[in-house]
Amino acid sequence: MIDRLSRQYPRITFHVATGDSAALYPQLAARSVELMISRITNPVSEEYSVDILFRDPSVVVTGANNPLCRRRKIALAELMNEPWALGPVDSFSGAVQAEVFRASGLPIPRLTVSTVSVNLRNELLATGRFLTVFPSFSLRLPRRHPSLRALRVDLPDTRIAIAIVTLKNRTLSPIVELFIDKVRDITRPLVRGR
Repeated sequence: MIDRLSRQYPRITFHVATGDSAALYPQLAARSVELMISRITNPVSEEYSVDILFRDPSVVVTGANNPLCRRRKIALAELMNEPWALGPVDSFSGAVQAEVFRASGLPIPRLTVSTVSVNLRNELLATGRFLTVFPSFSLRLPRRHPSLRALRVDLPDTRIAIAIVTLKNRTLSPIVELFIDKVRDITRPLVRGR
């Protein structure tokens, strides 16, 4: 999205803040960022406006060269002794990942790596040894990841809303409005089950 907009409007400057949702809400409230794109799992404070783009399921992911990718169906319980790279349970992503196991009636597996770094997890996954739980859209946006694959694991419905969050009663700049329109265009194919 940023690549597309910066080509179309070369003078636009983007300031991108990344992090756990809990860390980004205060930045939104302080007006140091104009919008947040986030997974929403809990009710959001009345001071924010939430525009749900789509609801997305979690998937178990590994490297494309992992032999498990050839299997047609795998029970999550069969994967408990594999090397897992998940978020810390006290982080937003870790709590979402833990819910996948709880909803399946399983404990969180023993973690080989606990990190909030998506880059580190992607590198570990690409080795073909590690497993993780990701939102399914992360394998498709901004583009397909040829080195990663979702395993055919039947998970309970753990779809989570992906939304644009803004501060209520704040007029957004025309550039942010343009950005939001582009986000909606790109995510429109993911709207199933909104």
